[in-house]
Amino acid sequence: MSSKPVRFTRHAFCAALLLVATSLSQHASADSAAPLEVTAKLVEIPSKMPPDDLYDYAYVMRYQVQGGPLDKQFLLVAHYKPLQARSKIKDKMKGQVSGKVRSFSTGDVHKLKLSSDLKAIWKGPLVDEYAATDRKSTRYWCLQADPA
Repeated sequence: MSSKPVRFTRHAFCAALLLVATSLSQHASADSAAPLEVTAKLVEIPSKMPPDDLYDYAYVMRYQVQGGPLDKQFLLVAHYKPLQARSKIKDKMKGQVSGKVRSFSTGDVHKLKLSSDLKAIWKGPLVDEYAATDRKSTRYWCLQADPA
């Protein structure tokens, strides 16, 4: 029994290449989902935040959504350098952090623009007091925080 080498025609090769490219572009667009926009009450800042002058970090806080399809749901939201006003952030994260919130206090209500892709946006230290008891909930990155 002899076996002949399989030969692809130019058309078959181009079709296969197009199929792979389409698959990759669909995968990339699924990963970069549209930001989630909610109005939410800051219900918990779990501990004292580290000073900003030691290192760059993001800090996870708990919010409760007010209104909309996620009404009353709790979200864990990471804020970059939360001791600084959002408008004062001028370093490498300026493109990923914005808004008019000057400080974070329990009970404040914020309009938030969130990304579920925290790990792609932030690769530095993450202060997450919830990690020990809640590993399943999504940690959102706050792209924009404004007073409600």
